[in-house]
Parts: sequence; C-alpha cells; structure tokens
Amino acid sequence: MQIFKNSLLRHTFLFGALVGGVLICAALVVYAKGLSVNFDPNLRSINLFLIVTGIFFGVKKYRDDELDGVISYGKAFTTGVLIIGFASLFYSIFIYILTRYFDSSIIAEAIVFLEKGLHEMGYQQKDIDLLMGIYKEMTPGLFAFGQWFSKALSGLLFSFILAFFFRQSRNLLNKNSVDKFNESNNQ
Repeated sequence: MQIFKNSLLRHTFLFGALVGGVLICAALVVYAKGLSVNFDPNLRSINLFLIVTGIFFGVKKYRDDELDGVISYGKAFTTGVLIIGFASLFYSIFIYILTRYFDSSIIAEAIVFLEKGLHEMGYQQKDIDLLMGIYKEMTPGLFAFGQWFSKALSGLLFSFILAFFFRQSRNLLNKNSVDKFNESNNQ
C-alpha cells in the first residue's frame, strides 16, 4: 500500500526524510562533541549546505524522473519547499525529543545567548527584561517550532533561488527547452 499516491508528495517526503536525517546526524555529531546545537557556526554552515544540496538534488531528481526533464518555476519552487518542509519537520521532532527528554539546558543556553546578543546590540535593560520574561517561558515545543520555522524559512529562500535555475526557458527561434544547469536540450 502506498502512503502517497501523488508522485510529488511521495518524492518530496522521501527527499525530506533524507535531508532531515542528515541534518539530525550532523546535529548529533556536534552534540556528541559537546558543542552547541543552536549556535555552533560550523553546524550552521553545514546545515545550510545540506539544505541547499537536498533541495538541488531533490528538485533535479523529481524533474528528471517524474517530469521528463521539464519543470516550471512554480513546480520547482513547490518541490523545494515541500522537501525542506518535511526535512525541517523531522529535525524539529528531533530537537523536541532532545530538549524535552535528554537535555533541557539547550533551551537555557539559547536564552542566555539571546540576552547576551540583545546587550551587545544596545537594547535598554527594561526592553531586555521584557523580552527575557517572555523567552523564559519557552517550552521544548515552542523551541522545536522555532527550529522548524528557521529551517523552513531558509529552505523557502533557497527554493526561490534554485527554482529560477531549474525552470525551463524556451528559445524563441527553435522552441527547444534549455536546462540551465547543463545546457542540454530537453524535449
């Protein structure tokens, strides 16, 4: 029995699970080394690279396997957004489990980091106290949602950019579509 009869959902779920699994593995490696899962600059760079790579290969495979090498901007964008939506969902579930059952100090670390950043940006103490009063009530669910939102937003932005390169353009003289990545003619 197939869970997803729609090939787009099936494809994006599989690639989203793959990207999400790799994001989780990267976070586990950083966590095992005793580094911050939230604020390690190397992990941020790795995550962005994995997101872009996952969207790129997911959209390319969907275009080539399901659409015979031709994809519109809207379909490429939708595919990228769905891939990263599923990937960030898996990652946020991991973050929820990690912060809820194993290490709640991750949330406290995020709050301290935020407060330090607000001081460095020059906010007045009363404004910082007001914001910290709100953030001190953060639960693992809200924290996981924030992780989902940040990954999904970055994936949305990268999908905008990558979809532009995946879209097919028609040459007005010979009406052949041109693949922007390898300049091959796809009929």
